[in-house]
Amino acid sequence: MSAITDYFTAPSDEHAESALEGLVDLEPAAIEANDASRPRIQLAASGTPVLQAKGVDPVVALGRLEASLTARPYDEVAKGPRCGKLVAMSDDGDTLVLTVADELRDALAELNAEGVAAAAAAWAIDETDEPSENTLPFLTAFAELAARAVAEGERMYGYVVI
Repeated sequence: MSAITDYFTAPSDEHAESALEGLVDLEPAAIEANDASRPRIQLAASGTPVLQAKGVDPVVALGRLEASLTARPYDEVAKGPRCGKLVAMSDDGDTLVLTVADELRDALAELNAEGVAAAAAAWAIDETDEPSENTLPFLTAFAELAARAVAEGERMYGYVVI
């Protein structure tokens, strides 16, 4: 069973935590059926940019991506202070808000289209698979979200429903 993971930006951990309380709306507007399979950033009613994803683990998968983009060992990346760290958890434990490392945000924000394509060719969303046709569309949208976060002076977060 895959987790549902939405990635979003927020100015602080405290602001991101309020997503659990419904104070930060993460529900994007309705989408066209032919657009539903293509990952893209949507604005929630609150103005929060949201990238919906399924099965993109915010700790292992994104840690491997960061290791690849920053040429650092995965073990070093995984020990980073913002690599998938818990910001908030629902009372029943089935919904989490986790950090996305600033180093990953910054590395993604610096990528141009060729850099995104090269990263997508080398990175698999699922650690047990090879890169697939789903990698490039997700990574393109994720890099766009990172660029928005850097431009706005915000951080990135994962909203995970287990």
